[in-house]
Amino acid sequence: MKDFARYISNSKHNCKLLYNMDPEDIPVLAVGLTKQELMLRTQHFAKELSLVQHFMKKLTQYMEGIPVLVITTDDQGNILDIYGDKTIKDMTDSLGITYGARFAENTVGTNSVSLALQYHEPIGLKGTDHYHHYLSKVACYSAPLCFSADSSLVGTVSMMTTVNFASHFHLGLLSTAVDTIEREILLQKQNHTLHLLNQVMINSTPMGIVMTNQKGEILEFNTSAEEIMSTTKDNIIYQKSDQLGKIGDYINHVLQTANSVENAEFSIIDGDVSKSLLLDVLPLFDKKQLIGAFAQFRDMTNYHELQQKLIESEKLSAIGKLGAGLAHEIRNPLTSIIGLAQLLKEKPEKSEYLDIITGELERMKGLVNQFVSYGKAANMEREMTDVQKLINETVKLMNNNAHLHHVQIHTKPSVADTHAFIDRTKIKQVLINFIKNAFEAMPEGGKIIIRLTRKNDAFYISIEDEGIGMTKEQLDKLGQPFFTTKEYGLGMGLAICFDMIHSHGGQIEFTSREGQGTTVSIILPVTNHS
Repeated sequence: MKDFARYISNSKHNCKLLYNMDPEDIPVLAVGLTKQELMLRTQHFAKELSLVQHFMKKLTQYMEGIPVLVITTDDQGNILDIYGDKTIKDMTDSLGITYGARFAENTVGTNSVSLALQYHEPIGLKGTDHYHHYLSKVACYSAPLCFSADSSLVGTVSMMTTVNFASHFHLGLLSTAVDTIEREILLQKQNHTLHLLNQVMINSTPMGIVMTNQKGEILEFNTSAEEIMSTTKDNIIYQKSDQLGKIGDYINHVLQTANSVENAEFSIIDGDVSKSLLLDVLPLFDKKQLIGAFAQFRDMTNYHELQQKLIESEKLSAIGKLGAGLAHEIRNPLTSIIGLAQLLKEKPEKSEYLDIITGELERMKGLVNQFVSYGKAANMEREMTDVQKLINETVKLMNNNAHLHHVQIHTKPSVADTHAFIDRTKIKQVLINFIKNAFEAMPEGGKIIIRLTRKNDAFYISIEDEGIGMTKEQLDKLGQPFFTTKEYGLGMGLAICFDMIHSHGGQIEFTSREGQGTTVSIILPVTNHS
């Protein structure tokens, strides 16, 4: 607020010399907008006008007993809204103060609306501050209204009362009210923009999204949710989450416990089609107060179908690789057999060829038997087994063989309860296989240490040798059918061991460095109900 006296003096100077006005005349506002223009302008600013009226009516309630007329104009001074005390309105009717009329200095003389628009400041005129004597009994206060993004002038809000009720506090009250109105309008516009952006984000995601309040009433249901659930937002919005079946059950669980649900996978029936869904539900809090739930889910049906096709493709690829490997392994003894058979025709007395042929045929038989057992669904006969006792039995069985290879086997148990639900025969076969591998890795003899430990819900059986070790390339290929580091190995034993441990829900891990030995870790779940 600056030099009001100068603003008023300049305006009165214009009225007298520039517009040749007579101060004794009764000023009348000219029509600034046609009915059609007024309707379009009020429709354009409908939300803003409603908000201004809401705040200004609250303000006038605090001014009880003071007759007040409130006028809202656009940036040209055209009246868009007018309401307030009837006694004031009756007086202003004679001035043409009505919807669509325009406050302009060249028609109505010195007035607060024109000055506020001109100087972009709140202005107050009291009694003789007006140019025309007819207005000497009224006090007018106007404040510019700016609520656009670039803070450009949009219009004014004004209060008119009689001069005997005039107070310098009125302009301050009006300015404060207009500041509040501007902030509220900008806030609503920002919220509207954020809401639009939120809707774009929510409706552009392939995830189905549902939001509820703390009572489980659905507040948001996006387009992806409509597609997945085969329903519309109009049918679901404000309904209870129970309408969503299993999704609603999970939402209710989160609302009751305030705990999130993650990666819940289940199936729903949509007509004649079964859909597999993956769901997350999160509780929503406002300062530790639960206010609702947020659920997001996706249709995993196509993913599972593609996954199954990929598995089938990998199976076919694996069968092709196995077949190629088997053919290669069988071709070697066949070549020897064919060659020896040809020699027998030429030299029947060479009976030792028959021994070689028999050995090669036995080798082929063993290869085919191992090939058939690899990948075959294991007939598991699980029972509660003392793993440490099983290890001790296996070591006792292998001790005679160990002496022949100049190998000592040491066991180091470290847990009290060593019981697990396993197929003891298959685990024993795996242990024998790895102990024999350790023998062969130490041609000069050495020491094998077998440890049994427990971490969380799994037993760790480690078999450590002092053998020749393996390179990183060899480690990466372990478990592949027909890969072997042995001169006469078939390359199927380790693959079968992997198969057996995997069927128990376990794993096999190797640690090895060339020339420094190898440690095999067999990881077995304590219980496995799958």
